[in-house]
Amino acid sequence: MSRWVRSTAVLLCVIGAGLTAWAFHRVPAVFPAATVLAAVLQLPLLILGWWLLRLARPLSAPARTWSAAAVIWGATAATGYALSANQGLTGLWAKAAGVAFASNWSAALTAPVNEELLKAAGVVLIVLAAPRAIRGPLDGMIYGALTGLGFQVMENVTYSLNNIPLTGATDPAGAVAISAVLRVGLTGLGSHWAMTAVAGAGVGYLAARGLRGGGPPAAACLAAAMAMHMLFDAPGPAVAILPKILLNFVVVLAFYLKLQSGYRARARAVLARHVAAGAVPAVEAPALLARRSRRRRQRQFPFGPVRDQVASRQLADLADVEREAAD
Repeated sequence: MSRWVRSTAVLLCVIGAGLTAWAFHRVPAVFPAATVLAAVLQLPLLILGWWLLRLARPLSAPARTWSAAAVIWGATAATGYALSANQGLTGLWAKAAGVAFASNWSAALTAPVNEELLKAAGVVLIVLAAPRAIRGPLDGMIYGALTGLGFQVMENVTYSLNNIPLTGATDPAGAVAISAVLRVGLTGLGSHWAMTAVAGAGVGYLAARGLRGGGPPAAACLAAAMAMHMLFDAPGPAVAILPKILLNFVVVLAFYLKLQSGYRARARAVLARHVAAGAVPAVEAPALLARRSRRRRQRQFPFGPVRDQVASRQLADLADVEREAAD
């Protein structure tokens, strides 16, 4: 099952990347330097986002393999299919409600549905491909944020390329730089990573509780992510984007802090039970629930088999604690 899911996900990512490349294949031929610049200007966002979001998982970082898979899905499959889906749904709005309505509201009514479903699908695939990777809403939130980060980076690149003809193509590098500054420096704080973090938490509820117990919170999380996205894209004065971004950031931060505090409390309770049962040595317990404390404990031993043994024991004990504390 997991092997089939992984193969399917890889194929979907390849097709999605192909769709994006086809949609923008003329731009690199005409503006090669600007295209490279558009990608390079997104590297700081990708690197910083990768580091911060993986650091946000309490106790230990998520697996690099599945973290990369989440980012790649967002940047390839979700982006590529969203280009086609958004175009189709925008056309339906224009036919049903008129061109004027579609020009104002199609983004707010189209992108939240298509893009949030496509991004959340990547988190679902991780659950199916690696069931141990996502055990609860906090894990889902981290992987959702990473998926949103990949989508956000690729969307920023495409918007930078679109900005070249929109500004008359007289200064391609300047058009790309302006777009990057606005989409990273201004709107980046509450964009796709934040929306999909909330949707991903819903997938985590499903993974932990099943359809009956996790269905309602999962639906609520997806609806909240779509609402955040709709708010982001809703028409209005340019200055209105600032409170929108701030609100999205406050929502995802508050949700994260709530999940994190509960996770840490459960981890402390689980660790206390393990110590009482003799499964974890009492001398190791104080250092187990913090990254710095674990490294400090390891440095108490010289390089060699003893330090390696301590580190391995920490990882094994921590995995047991995390499994029980997930939800």
